Amino acid sequence: MEKGCPVEITQVSADTDYKSSYEYLLELEEHYSAHAQEKRRMLTKIDLRLLPYLSFCYLWCTLDKSNAGNAKLFGFLTDTNMTGEQYNLALTCLFFTYGLFEPVSNIALKRVGPRLWVPSMMVIWGVVALCTAFVKNWHQYIGIRLCLGAAESVIYPGSYFILSCWYTRSELQTRMGIFYGANTLAGAFGGVLAYGIGNLDYARGWRAWRWLFLIEGVATVFVALIGYVMLPNFPGEDKIRFFSDKELDYLYLRKKYDNGPAGTNQKFEMSQAWNALKDPQVYFVMLMFWFGGSVPTYSLSYTLPTMVKNLGYSAIKAQAMTTPPYVAATILTVSMAIWADRSQQRARTIMICYTIGLVGIIILWVTVHHPNLPGVSYFAIFLAASGYNAQAPGIGAWLSLNIPNPTKRASAIGFMMLLGSIGGGGIGSNIYIDSQAPYYPLGFGFSVGCTVLGAMVPCMCNYFYLRSQNKKRDALSQEEIDKFSLEELAELGDRAPTYRYVL
Repeated sequence: MEKGCPVEITQVSADTDYKSSYEYLLELEEHYSAHAQEKRRMLTKIDLRLLPYLSFCYLWCTLDKSNAGNAKLFGFLTDTNMTGEQYNLALTCLFFTYGLFEPVSNIALKRVGPRLWVPSMMVIWGVVALCTAFVKNWHQYIGIRLCLGAAESVIYPGSYFILSCWYTRSELQTRMGIFYGANTLAGAFGGVLAYGIGNLDYARGWRAWRWLFLIEGVATVFVALIGYVMLPNFPGEDKIRFFSDKELDYLYLRKKYDNGPAGTNQKFEMSQAWNALKDPQVYFVMLMFWFGGSVPTYSLSYTLPTMVKNLGYSAIKAQAMTTPPYVAATILTVSMAIWADRSQQRARTIMICYTIGLVGIIILWVTVHHPNLPGVSYFAIFLAASGYNAQAPGIGAWLSLNIPNPTKRASAIGFMMLLGSIGGGGIGSNIYIDSQAPYYPLGFGFSVGCTVLGAMVPCMCNYFYLRSQNKKRDALSQEEIDKFSLEELAELGDRAPTYRYVL
């Protein structure tokens, strides 16, 4: 049996609704198996409806959140009379509201629906980002960052949840990889954009950092307004233009019965949101997201322009030189996601990504002490940026695919990112201290320790925990399984004896 596939139920309840809808799904599966090209066209329509918009939203979200690193090179601290320590503290403040609002936003997303919730929150963060262009002191900047964190909390966990509601086990991580590629492309595009805006320095009496925040804020609001038309609600909730009733039925039922004939309750239930806090896998993945994802990726995002500048390049050229590592990271992110969906090896994929990032950080830690090796240091930046970014879709897919109930899944994704955003972003923006440049002993040492102890170890713990649960369920007799009705199995979700976790 393929890992992650549910076992067959030989005795089912007499509930006609469950039977009829599942039988209808089997008919649709038979139809689309015989008409593979028709199925591919249907999935392409969903891809075009979701991925470009969500990816672009995340790209702008990442730009709005991380362009502080670019603004710093354009005299932001001097113009606002801000010290380096005050700047780092302001960066940290964003992650408290960002993390605290992530589970709340995801639960609201399930309740309200993507078409209204996502664009509305994005309009708010675009306006807040725009206001950053008018900041005059440290206290104003802290207020802006707190508001920005709350508004931006919708897009990352929300997009993971939206994608998990449309795609199956063999499709999800590839789409998450494409979506997350927007984050790595934001690093590339952000460097190019900052390079271009840098030439606007003192245009109309404004410093380049003010133009940077103004342009990105206005663009964010524009992208948000498109969402009210472009973004669909969840499967089974609304009619969607250009989709037939049969296609919409199939897209809804294949997710409802992704774990077998028992199906999963698709209704919003607040009790399921709290059930996420009782699931051990949520805490293992939370540690992975915190130490193996947030700490190294945020620290690289904020410090990479300065690191490249320390290799001997000018401030403006350093912006452009940050682009190639992020392009490489995007390629590796999508490639690893495709391989994971085809092989169904989630833990192995994540561990490979951690290893690539770890090797990059270790090489960089050594070569910063040898100024005559800038090429090797630059290559190490490629490895670090690629490995630490490529692991993110794997973590999101692994957790999403192991929680079939949508309310619990929305909550679990939000809680997974809560600690990662507060702890990871807060730590990541403070471990590479300016006074320790260019050697950064604290930053490099902390990144290595986080990867090994905080990410790799929890990853293996989660793998062995899920495998042990599968083995326990394999040992159950058919008589023990038949004691449950389909309704009871649907309510149990991933705790059902028929459910098998993806490894």
